[in-house]
Amino acid sequence: MSLIQITQDDIEFALLDGGPWDLGNQILYEMCQCYPTHQRDDEIIAKIWLIGRSYAAAIERHKKADRTSDNFYENILAKTMKESKIDEWLNSLPTRITEPWYELGSIVTTHHKLMKLFSAMTGHHNRSLASKYLHFHRPDLFYIYDSRAKQTIIKVTPRTSMIINKIHADDADSEYLSFCSRCQWLKESIQERFKNELTPRQIDKILLRIAEASLHGN
Repeated sequence: MSLIQITQDDIEFALLDGGPWDLGNQILYEMCQCYPTHQRDDEIIAKIWLIGRSYAAAIERHKKADRTSDNFYENILAKTMKESKIDEWLNSLPTRITEPWYELGSIVTTHHKLMKLFSAMTGHHNRSLASKYLHFHRPDLFYIYDSRAKQTIIKVTPRTSMIINKIHADDADSEYLSFCSRCQWLKESIQERFKNELTPRQIDKILLRIAEASLHGN
C-alpha cells in the first residue's frame, strides 16, 4: 500500500492559528502552566477532569466499577497522584530537544509510568489520556495519541521496522513507542521536504485533517 503524501496545504493548515479549537486548547495549556505540580487535590482533579473530558478520554470511563465518580476523583485519584513521583518524572525530562531519537526514550518511559499509575487506579491502560495529560504539561515533548491519530500515522509513514533510527527506552508501552517513532519520522520528513519544523500539536493537526478527509472519502 502506497503512503499518503503530506502536501503543502497540510503544512499551511498545521501552521494556521485561530482555528475553532485553538482557544480551548490554549486554556488547557495555560492551566497546566499555572498549576504544573501535583501537590493539591483541587489542581490535580481540575487537570485530569478537564483534559480527560475535553478529549473524550475521561479517566472515570474506565474506573473500577465500585467507586462513584466524585469519590474516585477525591479519594483515589488525587491521593494517588500526590503520592506518585510524577513531578520528579516531569522535572527530569529535557528542557529542549536536541537529540530527538535519544531523548524520546525518557519521554516514552514517562508516558508508560503514567499509564501504569492510571492502570493501578482504573484497571485500564488509559494510553490516550496519559499522552494528552503529559502533552499539556510539556507540549514540546509529547506526541498526542488516540485512535484516529494511530490509524492515520500508519497511512503516512513506513513500518517501524523500516525506520532506521530507533528510540531506546528503559521502560515503554510498545504501542506508544511505535507511534512516537512514526511521528518523529514524519516530523523529520516534513522538515526535510518543506523546511518547516512542526510541533507535536501541529503534527496532530495534520493527522486529524487526513483522518477527516478519509472519513468523508476525499
